[in-house]
Amino acid sequence: MQSSRLARRCALVTGAGRGLGFAVARGLAAHGARVLAVARGAHELAELAQVIRADGGDVETIQADLAVAAEIEALARDALACHGRIDTLVNNAAVLRTKPFSDLTPAEFEHTLAVNLLAPVRLTRALLPAMLERGRGAIVNVTSAAGNEPFQDEVDYCASKYGLEGFTLALALELAGTGVGVNLLAPGMAIKPTSLSAADFAAWPTDRRAAYRDPAEMADAFVWLAGAPDVTGQRFSGFELAASIRQHGWDWRPDSSEHA
Repeated sequence: MQSSRLARRCALVTGAGRGLGFAVARGLAAHGARVLAVARGAHELAELAQVIRADGGDVETIQADLAVAAEIEALARDALACHGRIDTLVNNAAVLRTKPFSDLTPAEFEHTLAVNLLAPVRLTRALLPAMLERGRGAIVNVTSAAGNEPFQDEVDYCASKYGLEGFTLALALELAGTGVGVNLLAPGMAIKPTSLSAADFAAWPTDRRAAYRDPAEMADAFVWLAGAPDVTGQRFSGFELAASIRQHGWDWRPDSSEHA
């Protein structure tokens, strides 16, 4: 059933072709948002669009390589030209390699930083002025345990997520009182690895897949943040936040002990 909670809101979601991004885009659309779904893969975006439209939602798909600054600039420019504003920006797209530092090429390291850190920075820089002009907006940056805890063979990923967390929390300080909320959201539990397509994941044995939670279970956390620009500078666990919203309702606000 469609909700009007985010009616007349426009939300841009990166990495929307699979996994968490797919679930977030679908969840935002289910609550009335017009979703601009961004990913590299045309086939995955077409599948997402088919699902959202079958649900009665509003979606536009945009192919872009977020490792390329010029493509990000074109994406932001076209989005603002077509829709006038972006109310919610979800920076979800990410690259995860599991390689020792000695095996990582400079190009691989730089590519991880470009997608995981610089793309959120560039999109924020491009879309923030319109949010500030309207005095309202929500920026949600997807992080992970690797944003505040080191993991072996994930040097580039950890570096990107540590950087994303610092960027987010420092920007929230600068934007305090502007009506633009800037927050971090980490799953808090294992979800399908971002590098796997749905087909790759489906090919895993059942017992292996069972160790991972369905990211759709935390879509409400993104919906809530999209409608709560007064909440800012926080780091949330997605599954825990979604559970709190289901328990307390959409008007709930956390105390200092309830976020990750």
